[in-house]
Amino acid sequence: MPADDTSRRRRRRRRLLLLPVLAAAVLAALPWAGRALLWRWEDNPLLRGERLARKVGCLSCHRPEAGVEIPNPGSRWGTVPRFQAGNAMMYAESCADVEGFVRSGAPRAWLDDPEVRRRLASQRLRMPAYEGRLGDDEIADLVAYACAVEGLDLAGAGDPQVAAGRALARRHGCLSCHGVEGAGGRPNPGSLGGFIPGFAGRNFDDLVRDRAEFAEWIRHGTSRRLARNPLIRYFWQRQAIAMPPYGDALSDEEIDQLWAWVGAIRQRP
Repeated sequence: MPADDTSRRRRRRRRLLLLPVLAAAVLAALPWAGRALLWRWEDNPLLRGERLARKVGCLSCHRPEAGVEIPNPGSRWGTVPRFQAGNAMMYAESCADVEGFVRSGAPRAWLDDPEVRRRLASQRLRMPAYEGRLGDDEIADLVAYACAVEGLDLAGAGDPQVAAGRALARRHGCLSCHGVEGAGGRPNPGSLGGFIPGFAGRNFDDLVRDRAEFAEWIRHGTSRRLARNPLIRYFWQRQAIAMPPYGDALSDEEIDQLWAWVGAIRQRP
């Protein structure tokens, strides 16, 4: 028998032996093939509110690039209130106050007070009124975002376990990647969907099935279940930002607290 015929038969036999392996890989990846497209379309009020805040100019004043509050001569505290660690809490005590600022430039109680109106008129930079410029749904998203940033409306408020988890998330930088209150949406080139997932919605359901798998993500930056999927591995090898493994930096009790915080977020409508 010619040597080239024998060689061809061997190659054909090897290809046939590989078929079951390839078929298994394809079957494992199939459920995720559709999800790779659907991931791009999930949204939530905080994510929409943050995008809108950027689009209509809110963040130009309330979250300036330099990270310091903008001077505002004539205003009560001398600066434009900045989100997160600024003096916004001195202006708004509730989400109703925030909505008043967004709709009318100030809460109704302020506008009904002649002295406050005089002071507002004398300051150099004045909060614009978005009533008529934005629809009710858009205003609701802006208010939800601002209230979450300022801690006026947080999931699981009053639950010490949730509060401890939120504090841990802030201390370890989780919100820098996963967004305000875990809303997600931060860009991640090369990843499944092109962004870092949040904690609400079906995206999280795909990645984390229970507390044990959540702990795997925290400790190892990955999940054993998903690591077996060839399509997931394809994206993991190409994404720009990977989940960092925290190893033993967090105790089991602290992971329980983080899990309680995530659970509170997921229970919100």
